[in-house]
Amino acid sequence: MKKVVIYIGLILATISAQSLEDVISGDHRSAKNKARDVFRNPLETLNFFGISNTMTVVELNPGGGWYQEILAPYLKDRGQYITATYDANSESEYRRNSYKAEMKRLKNNKKLYGEPVVVSLSGSVYGEEESADMVLSFRNYHNWVGKSEFEKLRAIYNTLKSGGVFGITDHRSGSTKDEKGYTCEPCLIRDAEAIGFRYVGASQINANPKDTKDYPGGVWNLPPTLSERGLEKASIKKMQKKYKQIGESDRYTLKFVKP
Repeated sequence: MKKVVIYIGLILATISAQSLEDVISGDHRSAKNKARDVFRNPLETLNFFGISNTMTVVELNPGGGWYQEILAPYLKDRGQYITATYDANSESEYRRNSYKAEMKRLKNNKKLYGEPVVVSLSGSVYGEEESADMVLSFRNYHNWVGKSEFEKLRAIYNTLKSGGVFGITDHRSGSTKDEKGYTCEPCLIRDAEAIGFRYVGASQINANPKDTKDYPGGVWNLPPTLSERGLEKASIKKMQKKYKQIGESDRYTLKFVKP
């Protein structure tokens, strides 16, 4: 009986060790990625959305995997992580390469990532209808505005169970215009409600009042991209030093629920 109790205790200890805080501070995350925590606030952001490690969570377009290396390890033992990503046979070379890089990352470290489900980012649903407890989008919406935002919002709605959460962060415009990578927060809320979502609220955890939003190359002049777009060659170093002091963009963090 004593051995059984000890064994159960070890199991519980292993489960509790996989707290969100432990994953975020884990050694598997590079110093470069951890340095972004001060701007992206992953613990506070995910807690605001209400995540738990028993959920089925879809992340839209994980890209380089900054949030993926937090979400997949956190969910791998008791929940399910699903990546909605580019198609392997996309006409875009960039998207094909992005897909290959992500699959290589996931397959080369199954101990860390577990067995994520991979679904297409295109289509009317991400996986199966009403299958997810949460759908998350980090800095993707600005790529959809004016092209496919309603398509994406409908697909998110279709993917979520009743009571499921849609959490989103993106670069916040200083007006009602969507330009240079910045998007209109009240417009997004309006459009999501038109699809059928119930707006729960906003957090200012990812706000940055230093962001003046008037850069010649748009939001991409700021870290982490530090694009040289629109900058005069003679002033690139000076301007990039200034942009580093500003930090990453001012972002809204919004939570919606499917009724």
